[in-house]
Formats: sequence, C-alpha cells, structure tokens
Amino acid sequence: MRNELNTDFWKNALEQLPPGVRQRHLHDIEAAERWELRLQALIELCTRAKDALARLFQTPRSAH
Repeated sequence: MRNELNTDFWKNALEQLPPGVRQRHLHDIEAAERWELRLQALIELCTRAKDALARLFQTPRSAH
C-alpha cells in the first residue's frame, strides 16, 4: 500500500492544516485520496462500458 499523496488537491489540503495536526490527519487524507482515485477509475470504466455497448447496438446508417 502506498503512503504518499499524488494529487495536488490532497497535497495542498494537507499543507493547509496546522503543523501540529498534519501527522494526525495524514492517514485520513491519504485514504480520501485513494477513495477519490478509485471512484474516478470506476466512473471512467462505466463510461467506457456504456460507449462500447452503444457502439455494439448501434444501427448502421447505410442500412436499406
């Protein structure tokens, strides 16, 4: 399991915390970033699946 922040949003969120509480909330911010990245990947997967299904069932325009 990785224990570093990769996105600017979460890095900035951690930096905005007072120095005395950063370490206490580091684990929560890392977990939030992981959830965000997982949800983003799931949304992208669903979008690709929807597009693939739409292409699969698309009626050809030149059908006569």
